[in-house]
Amino acid sequence: MLPWKSIITINRSDTRPVYLQISDTIISEIMQGRIQKGFKMPGSRSLAIFLKVNRKTILQAYDELMAQGWMEIIPTKGTFIKESLPEIKLRPLGEAASQLPASTPSIATKYDIPRGEHVIDDGTPDYRLAPIDLLLKTARSVSKGAIGKSVLLGNHYFGENTLRKNLASYLSATRAINGNVDNILITRGSQMAIYLAFATLLEKGDRVVVGELNYHSADRAIITAGGDLIKVPVAENGLDLDAVEKAAKSKAIRAMYVTPHHQYPTTVTMPVENRMRLLELAEKYDFYIIEDDYDYDYHYNRSPILPLASIDRNGRIIYIGSFSKILVPSIRIGYMFAHSSIIQSCGQLRMIIDKLGDPIMERALAEMIASNEIDRFLKKAVNTYKARRDLFCLRLKETLADEINFEIPDGGMAVWVAFKNVKIAALIESAHRLKLSLKIDIYEHTEYACRFGFASMSLDEIESNTALLSQAIQSLLVNKSLQS
Repeated sequence: MLPWKSIITINRSDTRPVYLQISDTIISEIMQGRIQKGFKMPGSRSLAIFLKVNRKTILQAYDELMAQGWMEIIPTKGTFIKESLPEIKLRPLGEAASQLPASTPSIATKYDIPRGEHVIDDGTPDYRLAPIDLLLKTARSVSKGAIGKSVLLGNHYFGENTLRKNLASYLSATRAINGNVDNILITRGSQMAIYLAFATLLEKGDRVVVGELNYHSADRAIITAGGDLIKVPVAENGLDLDAVEKAAKSKAIRAMYVTPHHQYPTTVTMPVENRMRLLELAEKYDFYIIEDDYDYDYHYNRSPILPLASIDRNGRIIYIGSFSKILVPSIRIGYMFAHSSIIQSCGQLRMIIDKLGDPIMERALAEMIASNEIDRFLKKAVNTYKARRDLFCLRLKETLADEINFEIPDGGMAVWVAFKNVKIAALIESAHRLKLSLKIDIYEHTEYACRFGFASMSLDEIESNTALLSQAIQSLLVNKSLQS
């Protein structure tokens, strides 16, 4: 029997629920190798007695671990750590994974988006729900008096310090990512963080692994920073890791860009086994992982699987997130969490781009995190977006079942839809004639699939926009039939 009282320490004053503190610790012990795969866990009643908690708390923790893929129940035998988890050789913390280059390249390019009276985008929040009035009111408040003076004066190219402190606590409570202000850089949205990461890491010709289907702006940032894209297939559970290892064996890779929570654009979630193997590959072949966790807060069926960064023990992960998906895209507040040496290098580069930052808005956000306003808003938004997802998917099934294939996503703000007989480029034009603007990307590896966002539309807008979408598709099918 393991010394569970010593292993699992419960902090009653912590904002993170007790059952998640327990599951976080068990995950950490697995990653440290102190709990082996195949290990039989104690019964919920026994562990509850050891830890002096309610048995229901242990059952919640076990349910969480099973939902995330760490544990399994074997009938008549008990609850076990999954045998399918790969083994990972860990090394001491303290040093970054490899040396950072001295030189950094420049950036370019933009593109226009057509607009119409009705809009379906590829997955953005609804600005009408966001607590913008409260944010602006808080910003006005912090701009006054002694606080205002300290915020308004000085350089903030690492980000406003109170936000960095509060964000460190927030990431620990919500994602089990533990660090301090030295591990955090505030940026103007996640796109700046993505660019800074690659501009700091890459030298010309460095190879970066991405999915064949990937976030276009990340691809452009990599190319602009001098990197060569190495594209691997996107499988049912995210990126094909066999293809990743094959690429790493053939020639050194410097970094990898991933969106494991909801792979962009297909929305699939990378399971725990794959995440652990990916960390193993990064250690074995000496590369960094840029983890873009763009919509972690939106999960509808269960608690989300914790980020890669929460189980990283070797400084391999550069974790990127954004409050623009919580608030509105035009409020550009993103962040990077990484080894302190990487944060220092990225901060020095950020100083060239934007020396002062946006300290008033950042301090206002810090106050809203501290007062739990962000958390309260997210709970309401998750319920609203879940209802919108359910209606949007229902209407797609009712009106287009014979023409499309899709899976209902367990989170996020968009659905990945594959058409049987309709090209996306033609659909955009057909919809435009009906005054329906499809603000979506076209992907070079598939002309017949795209992301449809549901979060930014009200229930009434979903009704009207899906009706127009169906008309646009039927129009294309009729014309195709006449031509044949």
